[in-house]
Amino acid sequence: MRSLQRALARLCLAGALLCAGLLSATAQERPAKAQFRSPVLVIDADELYQISGTGQRIQAALDARGRALAEEIARIDADMAAEEKALTAKRDTLSPEEFRKLADAFDEKVQRLRREQDQNAQALNRLSNEERLRFRQMILPILGQLMLETRAVVVIEKRTVLIFNDAVDVTELVAERLDAQTAPDAADSQETPDPETDPAQPETQENP
Repeated sequence: MRSLQRALARLCLAGALLCAGLLSATAQERPAKAQFRSPVLVIDADELYQISGTGQRIQAALDARGRALAEEIARIDADMAAEEKALTAKRDTLSPEEFRKLADAFDEKVQRLRREQDQNAQALNRLSNEERLRFRQMILPILGQLMLETRAVVVIEKRTVLIFNDAVDVTELVAERLDAQTAPDAADSQETPDPETDPAQPETQENP
């Protein structure tokens, strides 16, 4: 009987330790709450984009697209230079009419390729702007939570502030929370809340 009681006691102790471990792990996974109160928070959106792993991954993808576009333009320029050289070499073997027809076709081809590359560059610029906007949308729920924790009523862009206490600068804190939410192994399970439907979203104001 006593051995059964000791076995039950050990089982209860093991269960209690397991539960304590699970609770401790869950607490460690949650981001620590802000330890200050302020009606105003300050953030540097450009710095946040640069220091956060999320922003760096976005920029790395854009840079890769930019390099690919530059390489394509360089290749096309080299091809056109070689084609122009070959056309010039044929000039003495062709009649003026034949050469003019080939030269006009070449000029049209060059203009078409230039238009296409201009369109590709414009598309990349649009993508860059869209990605920066998407990045700002990603940080809105984090700012909303920080406003609740610090009882803030407004978040101000750092470059518009003349002087402030560094304690209210939440740029690094937002970067830490953003990266925790958008790490590569967790990105597939995360969805960006819609700022129009999420009540925790703070209102934003575009700079004039």
